[in-house]
Order: sequence, then C-alpha cells, then structure tokens
Amino acid sequence: MKPAIVRPLFAALCGAPLFAQTYADLTESRNMPNPYGSVFQVEGGAIGTKADDEDPDVGLEDDISWDGRVYWRNGAVGGRRGVLEAYGGRDGFVGSWQDAKLIGDETVTRVELRARPWMFYRDGFYGRDDELRPNGFYEGSDYEAYVGFGKALQEGLYLEFGPYFRRLDFERRPYAQGAQPIGSSSPDTFLTPDDHNAYGGRLYVEQSSVQYDRRRGVPRAGYVLTLGGDREWNDSDKEFGVVGGYQTSLASAYWRARGRLDWYIPASDDLCWEIFGSGGWQDEKDRVQNSEGQRPLGNQWGDLQARLRIHLGNAFSITPYAQGQYSRTLSEDGFDSDKNFFFGGGVESWLHFGDFVSLHGYWSYLDNDNRPSIRIDRDVHGEQMFYLGMAIRFGVTRR
Repeated sequence: MKPAIVRPLFAALCGAPLFAQTYADLTESRNMPNPYGSVFQVEGGAIGTKADDEDPDVGLEDDISWDGRVYWRNGAVGGRRGVLEAYGGRDGFVGSWQDAKLIGDETVTRVELRARPWMFYRDGFYGRDDELRPNGFYEGSDYEAYVGFGKALQEGLYLEFGPYFRRLDFERRPYAQGAQPIGSSSPDTFLTPDDHNAYGGRLYVEQSSVQYDRRRGVPRAGYVLTLGGDREWNDSDKEFGVVGGYQTSLASAYWRARGRLDWYIPASDDLCWEIFGSGGWQDEKDRVQNSEGQRPLGNQWGDLQARLRIHLGNAFSITPYAQGQYSRTLSEDGFDSDKNFFFGGGVESWLHFGDFVSLHGYWSYLDNDNRPSIRIDRDVHGEQMFYLGMAIRFGVTRR
C-alpha cells in the first residue's frame, strides 16, 4: 500500500474504537454511525470487578475473568444496497441482513436474529443505604427473531417497524461452590418464572445529524436520537416470586418504551464532549424485563454519561467521564415503589499501533450494587469494573 494511502487510513482508524461493537449498539440503534463499509474485528482481554463490600450470596465479589467480542460487517452485498452484520460477545449475539431492493421504493428490509444465552435476573429491592437486597436472583436465556421494514422519511429521519418472536428460558443454579441458589436460604424460597414464548410488534424512530472528523474518522458534531417501543404478548401462566411473600404472574400483554442519545459537541480540534444517554419505561408488572441485570433495574430507568474525548495526537485518545443512573423499583412487599439515584465515573482509553492493532482499556465506578456480570458461568459483579484488551481488525474498507 502506498504511503499516501496509508497515512489517511491510519488517521481514520486511530480516531476511536469501532462503532457498533456491543449488543446494545446493534439492537437499540438502527443506523448507528460507522466509518467502515466492511471490517472484521476481534477483541479480547481481561475484565475485572471489585466490590465495596464483598457478599458472594448476591454476587458481589472481587474477581478477574476473560472477556472478548467479535464484529463483522460487509457493506457491499447486492450491489452495495445490502449490509450483513454479525456480533458475538459476553453480552449476546446478533446477526442481521439489511436490503433496500427486496421490496423497492427505498424501503429497507431488515432480518435480525438475537440471542442472549447468559442472562442474569436480579429480582429485588433497594434497602437502606441503597443496598440491593434480593427477592431471588436467577439465570436465563433469551432468543429472538425480528423482521423490520424501514424508510427514510426525510433527511436524517428514519422510521422502522415490524413483528418479532422471542423464546425465554429460566433456571436456578447453585452459586459459586455452595449448594444454595443466589440470594436464597433454600432452593424453595423463590420460584422462577416458567419458560415461555413471547411475540409482538416493534417501532423505531431515529433522527441523525452526525458530522465526522475527516482526519480521524470519528464523530465530531451532531447527534443520533433513537426512540423505540414494543407491544408484546406471552403465553406464561405460572406465578413466581418469594414463597409465602410477593408472588405475581405475567400479564398476557405488556408495553415498553425506550430511548437512546449519542450527542457530540466539539470543544476544539482535539477535544470533543460526548453525551451518552439511555433509558426505558416498562409496565410495572413486567417483572422479568424489569429484573434484567445488565442495565438499571425497575420499570423506569435511565443512564447518563458526560464524557470529554481528548486526542493526544492521532494514536492515543483518553476519555474521562461522569455517570449518573436513575432506577424506580418496587418495594419489598410489591405495593409501593422507590426512586433511586446513583453516581460515579470512569475513564476509557485507546492506543493504536499501526493501522489494525489497538489497545483498549477502561476503569469505572458506580455506587450501585447492580452492575453487569463479568462472567458467563455465574453472576459476578461489583461497584468497580476495569478492562484491558487488544483489538485486531482485518479487511478494512472505508465508507
């Protein structure tokens, strides 16, 4: 490759991490900005957690585990009007095919398969000092097929809707080396939901106005705002919860609403403010969805990060940030609700060696017992999280 071509490509690749490299990025947004037409990225490293006060009965532990993810994109399928994407990681798997010619009239057909085989549910409430106390913690898996039909209504405004089908399975397992399930004094103190099917319709509305830094290939100004909603039915017919205490069964139908914002505000040539926010509002009786442990608990929740991306040349970037969370959860008896606020912060950094190899690291702290598990075999989490890994990219082509 000629030096004249290498230099601008190097600058583009060294700007920031690959976009759409998490399960949430691919499923919560429809057209997340991506500087690559085609790419295959493999990332792996070590992830750790440190709890303020260790309590193995509820998964709060100091631990280090392996972490990794794979992302593949082919943006030139069927005469450059189709896109194939695939992602796999600790947070789940996504495979999607998008085509703008199948129906015609500039309508985008999207077929999407999703899988989250390592789900951890934390059915509980916050007690004094915002300490998460369990009714019962359990495991599960979630598989989904979705077909969407989308269209650009005007410049930057995109609308998509379609049906989906989900399969949910649940299981109680002994925790760590002991014989008792998480958060229970005996295996019979908490009944898990029954395995069931769910189906419904989904709507996305997305507005995008992102502008790129051409030297670095990263967002410099603008925003992406995505709003989504579900209407879901299910065939569950079993009561679950604390034996002799708060037990419920799932209603036959639920509604859900959620939103996501990625906002970029330039401060100077080497500084850019980033506002990342997400939130949701579900039916108060949607007890399974409201207990998913990879995000704030409750039927109303929000997560906001205020970040400052600092570029030190083209090969190194560091991003300190402050974080806040809001969570509305039911009380222990299930009749009242509590509003909880949590605060923290962290720092994320990328260091690039050549065109296709990068080091990626982060550290974060949030004064919330409910943080994503760092393992897939059992639920392990803590207020502090840290990661160090390496990303390697192959077959890169620019959009």
